[in-house]
Amino acid sequence: MKQLSLFPEINQLDENSYYSIQGNIPLNIPNNSLLSIQRETPLKIYSIGFQPAKSIPEIPRWFLQKYGSSQFTVLEPFAGSGTTLLECLQFGATVHWTDYNPLSRLICHVKTQNVDIFELYRVGSKIVETAHKQENVPETVNFQNKNFWFQSAVQEGLEILKEQINNSLSHLRPYFKLAFATTVRKMSDMNDGMILAAKRPHIETIPQRSRTDVFYAFQCALDQLTDAVKQWQLYHKKPQLAQQLSVNNAKEIQGNHSFDAVLTSPPYINAIDYVWASKFELHWLNLVENDKARLELYSQEIGTERIPKKEYQHLGKTGNKKLDQLIEDIYHARKYQASKGQNQLRARVVYRYFNDLKKHFTHCLNMLKNDGYYCFAVGEISTICGVQIPVANLLKEIALEVGFREEFCFHILLKNRKLNVPRNVDWAKTIKHDTVIVLKK
Repeated sequence: MKQLSLFPEINQLDENSYYSIQGNIPLNIPNNSLLSIQRETPLKIYSIGFQPAKSIPEIPRWFLQKYGSSQFTVLEPFAGSGTTLLECLQFGATVHWTDYNPLSRLICHVKTQNVDIFELYRVGSKIVETAHKQENVPETVNFQNKNFWFQSAVQEGLEILKEQINNSLSHLRPYFKLAFATTVRKMSDMNDGMILAAKRPHIETIPQRSRTDVFYAFQCALDQLTDAVKQWQLYHKKPQLAQQLSVNNAKEIQGNHSFDAVLTSPPYINAIDYVWASKFELHWLNLVENDKARLELYSQEIGTERIPKKEYQHLGKTGNKKLDQLIEDIYHARKYQASKGQNQLRARVVYRYFNDLKKHFTHCLNMLKNDGYYCFAVGEISTICGVQIPVANLLKEIALEVGFREEFCFHILLKNRKLNVPRNVDWAKTIKHDTVIVLKK
């Protein structure tokens, strides 16, 4: 119980509400429990593909085992790295998914398809072999500060690899592109382990790299991907159960589908710039045409931080008294005075975040069957400009406003959560735990 005292923001918990869990989450945990989970090593496929703050598979696994059934249909509107998709496939549920980020869509596509492993390895090895022999170097990629982040020899190696990948068999190409995305990140001059592009000379010196280094990194990434896919294909045989939606924007998600459940983890508020975090991969894979197209992705983001100054100078009102008071506290710097304009911007980000998710909840409610579920995991408390935002409780209130009923709730202590981005901890503290909320139509 000493551990529990570190988290005073969870109220009204008695000693019987704290549970230390080994492996999967039990189906009979009491409502409002606080869990500390000692996780088992997941399948390798879960770690394939770069995605900041990945959700853990134990949460969708618990939900499916507790509420799922045969012929279960699931909607995953924030697919990310595909954690929920993998759990649905193992459970035998049909899952429809989408994500606004093209890199996430590539990752999810790879993870939900079957492939001939021997053909993948053979053709991949041929790509590397041919790349070593190629002398002419195309020039197809251009984005701001490319020369700052990528050494000349690295650019040459990446261009050669990309040309070989684009000339490969179409059904294998997504796998090679995902291995290429890993190579791009590894071969950039960004410090290892960073989520957002940053150079920190006091941490480590960036080595000089050659074309050969690029080809070797690609081969290693492809070997890891092939090994993960080979292991994964022992666990699922029906990739047709995963279907990508035609709509990429979760704020506008709607259609003729009818789902038994929405099972997801929306983005953390004011925490990670997902577009910036994946910008190298987006450009090198030509998932965006140019810098302008990359910036346009922000318009599809929940609670985007890319807001015109003219807009964020105005104080937004949501109609929720508690939330509006918190937005005012941020706007008027009642807890912390950030640099010029930041309080007003952050207040608008909070306003946008909850408004976007309210619209999303409304669309999802209409797409659920009667007695269908909406289960989501989100950070319980976020601190923005010194103001504590009870994100999970506010989202629950908003969901109830649009017509959902509360079904179940529990909390999970976050261990070793390291976003590894430059942050001012005086006004943007770390998230200590996630809250899982189950709603019902």
